[in-house]
Amino acid sequence: MVMIVVVKQVVAEVWAQEAALFSAWMASLRAKQEAATAARLQEEEENAVIGPQLPAVAPGSRGNYGGFLRPGEGDAMAAYVQSGKRIPRRGEVGLTSDEISNFESLGYIMSGSRHSRMNAVRIRKENQIYSAEEKAALAMFNFEANKRKEEKVLEDMKRLVEQTMGTGSEPGSEAVEEEAVKA
Repeated sequence: MVMIVVVKQVVAEVWAQEAALFSAWMASLRAKQEAATAARLQEEEENAVIGPQLPAVAPGSRGNYGGFLRPGEGDAMAAYVQSGKRIPRRGEVGLTSDEISNFESLGYIMSGSRHSRMNAVRIRKENQIYSAEEKAALAMFNFEANKRKEEKVLEDMKRLVEQTMGTGSEPGSEAVEEEAVKA
């Protein structure tokens, strides 16, 4: 009987130790979570953008490729054009452009090449995509050219202001001053 009481006391002490260890482990886990949350909030606060922001473009937004295209068809065709691949025709989806050209060189006639009306529709759609991509590239090129021109004009204006308002120690500043006096 005494032995049972001693065993119960030992078991109770072990359970108490396990409970204390578990409580300490849970407290350390909570502290780690709170530290991680505080670090994340601090990082978000540092990276926060102040002021108005541009509207986000939806990931499924469609480009303007003209009419007569099914929903998503223009975007899918444009993805092939942007990656430098040939736009697949009906029956060619799943084949690479190298495989298609290899089959055509062997004499196989792909299904979209045989019908003149289908071929005309395909060529028209491809041209719509190519012209839309070219327009976008041309707009970007013009934007960059205009930006360079504006930067050059701004630099010239800054140089002119510095020469006319400056100390006159720069080479050529006397000529500018003489021109300003004559005018």
